[in-house]
Amino acid sequence: MNWNTLQSSLQGDLFTDSTTRKLYATDASAYRELPLAVVIPKGEKDLITLVNFARENKTSLIPRTAGTSLAGQVVGNGIVIDMSKHYGKVLEVNTEEGYVWVEPGIVRDDLNKHLAQYGVFFAPETSTANRAMIGGMIGNNSCGSNSVVYGSTREHLLEVRTILADGSKASFGSVGTDQLLSIQ
Repeated sequence: MNWNTLQSSLQGDLFTDSTTRKLYATDASAYRELPLAVVIPKGEKDLITLVNFARENKTSLIPRTAGTSLAGQVVGNGIVIDMSKHYGKVLEVNTEEGYVWVEPGIVRDDLNKHLAQYGVFFAPETSTANRAMIGGMIGNNSCGSNSVVYGSTREHLLEVRTILADGSKASFGSVGTDQLLSIQ
C-alpha cells in the first residue's frame, strides 16, 4: 500500500509507526490485533478518500471512537479510523421536534451535559458513559442497567448519515409507507 500517496490526499493524520499501531491494537476487551495503520480524519473528504483507498487496496476500515466495548469490535488488521479527535460536536438541538444531531465522537455524558439546559437527555446509560462515544454506542446498540426503562441506543436513533463502500453518501432512517413505495 502506498501510504505516502494516502497521506498526501488527507487533511488529517496517518500513522503507520509501530507505537501508534500498538496503542490502537486493543480496546477494553481482551483482544489484541495490530492494525495496518491509524488515521485521524479531519473532514468528510478524508472519510471518502479512506473508503476509496480501502476498496482499491482490498483492506478493511475499522471506525473507532472511545474503544470502550468489551467484545473487540474496534480491533482488527485493517485501517483504524479514530473518529474521537475531530468529530465530537453537537450540531443541532431541535426542542420542537425532539431531536439532536451529533457527531460520532461526542462522549455520552458530555452530550447530556449539553442537553440538560433543554431539560432532556440521551437515555442509554452505559457503565462507561463518561467516556463512551455516540458512534460506538450506535455500532454496539448500547443500553445499560436501566434499558428496561429507557431502552437501547437504536430505540432513540432517528437517522444516521454515512458513507457507503463505493464512496457515496447515504442517510438511513424511518420511512413512511408512501415513501417506501416510491423508492425504486
